Amino acid sequence: MNGRLLAATLIVGLISCGAPADRIIVAAGTTVVDSGLIDELVAAYRADGGGEVAVVGESTAQSLRLAESGDADVVVAHAPRLEEAFVEAGHARSRVPVFTSTFVLVGPNVGLAAPSMDAAFGEIARNHQFVSRGDGSGTHEAELAVWRRSGITPDGSWYRATGQGMGLTLQVADQTEAFTLTELGVFIQAATTIDLVPADVPPIDNPYSIIVSVGAPDAADRFAEWLTGPSGEEALVEANGRLFGEVIYRPVGE
Repeated sequence: MNGRLLAATLIVGLISCGAPADRIIVAAGTTVVDSGLIDELVAAYRADGGGEVAVVGESTAQSLRLAESGDADVVVAHAPRLEEAFVEAGHARSRVPVFTSTFVLVGPNVGLAAPSMDAAFGEIARNHQFVSRGDGSGTHEAELAVWRRSGITPDGSWYRATGQGMGLTLQVADQTEAFTLTELGVFIQAATTIDLVPADVPPIDNPYSIIVSVGAPDAADRFAEWLTGPSGEEALVEANGRLFGEVIYRPVGE
C-alpha cells in the first residue's frame, strides 16, 4: 500500500470510529515523519498528559488539502508560500512558527563545491543529474525557489521528479548518482543505507509552522500551544539528542 493510500485509509478509519473529542489528526511533512521527529514529539505530548494524536505523513500541499477538507486538524508545514495562501483563504484558526531546520544539497562524491545553493544548482544543470521530489512538499517549494533565483528552468534528461517523499527520493538519487535537496534530519537518518554525501555548499534555512485548521476541536489548540510552549521546546531539544546527538531542529528564536 503506498503512502497516500495508507494516509487516506487511516483518516477514513479514524472518522468512521467516531474519534473522541481529545483525539486529533496531525498532517505532517514527510521530512519530520521520515526523520522520526514528529513521533518523538507526539510521544512526549502524550507522556505529558496530552490526548491522542494520529499522524499522517504527507507533502505540505497535501497536508493543507486534508486540513481544508476537514480531514486533518493540525498541519506541521514548511512551505511558507502555501501556508500563507491557506491562511489568506480563511482555512486556518492559527499559524505559529515552531522550529527551523536546514536544507542541504547531497549527491555523488564528485567534489562539487559552490559559494551558494544558487550557484551549485547552476553547476548541476550544466554537468550533473538532479532528482526532485516534485510533490508540492516544502522541500519541493524550496528547490523551485532556488531554480527561480538561478534563472534556470529545470527540464531535460538531467532532471527527474519522483512525486514521492524524502526517503524514497534520496534512494532514487543514490541509485542514479544524482544530486537532490534534502532536509538534514532525514539525510542523517538515511545516511547508513545510501552513498550520497553533502556537497560543499552552504545550507539554507527550513522554517516550520504549526497550523490549526478552522473547525478543529479544542484539543488541536492544546497540542499547538504545548508544542510552541516551554514543554514542547524541551521535548524538541531532547528529541534532537536522541535522534541525532546534536540540534538539527532548532527552537524558534535560536
